[in-house]
Amino acid sequence: MKKDLLSESERLADITKYLRRTFELWGYREVFLPTIEEFSEELRKGTKFVYDNEFYVIKPDLTSQILANLKEPRRLKLYYISEVLDGGIRGKWQAGVEFIGGEDIKMQVEVLLTVITSLEALGIEDFYIDVGSLKVWENAVEGVEEFRAEIFRALTRRNFEIIERLPISEEKKEELWQLFNFRGKSCGYEKLNKIIDALDDRRVFIDFGTIRPLPYYSDVIFEVYSPKIGKPLGGGGEYIFKGKKAFGFAFDLNALSKLFNGKIEKNRKRIQGELKETYKLAKELVKLGIPVEVE
Repeated sequence: MKKDLLSESERLADITKYLRRTFELWGYREVFLPTIEEFSEELRKGTKFVYDNEFYVIKPDLTSQILANLKEPRRLKLYYISEVLDGGIRGKWQAGVEFIGGEDIKMQVEVLLTVITSLEALGIEDFYIDVGSLKVWENAVEGVEEFRAEIFRALTRRNFEIIERLPISEEKKEELWQLFNFRGKSCGYEKLNKIIDALDDRRVFIDFGTIRPLPYYSDVIFEVYSPKIGKPLGGGGEYIFKGKKAFGFAFDLNALSKLFNGKIEKNRKRIQGELKETYKLAKELVKLGIPVEVE
């Protein structure tokens, strides 16, 4: 059965209204990117096609598209709301931010607080964030580097049995098992401890079993979940762009839509009366930033 497109659009419009407001309160500026880009190895996802003997990509991954268009690295705080294609004709609506060139740890804390306050602005309180580290795992695979791909595949699939079958020592398996199942508020990696302490939120945990299989992430990664639905609400991580550290994330808007009840705004001013005077008052209220409904 075909979706009720207008109802779905109305719901996404309500969600993005609150996200835009929160992103801008944190100092991010919206970036508008073209639907079609010339093909480049830097671009991920998107649907490829040929036109006039040249290769192009429709709706690629937004982070890769931003970086492909950013010629000189500098301090930037950007946000986007767009559809992304994953090789076919079906897209996924995303909203996210990219903080490029900020100070380490402060940048991670601010982006994670942007995630938290964005969800709270939508009236979504029942969620948790798992924060992990690629560097911790890179250190853990020292001595068994030849099995790195299998170990990371086990993490991605949340399947430790893949590691159990590897011809490595029981001592190393036990070390990896402890990491695979670690979830708490503090650990042996001071960078994560500082982030968790600064966030000071009961819904945020260190979880070394959290891995995001994207090639450009350099260390800290995270995913956002809710016990009410069986898929992540979003996630992100740390990366390096032309020597500058960066940190970003994306929400899955369809996932947020399942949790958003659409009943947040309660202060809309309802006015009625003679046509000219009513709309004159409505205009003045809008100029003051007050939502109105002319009855």
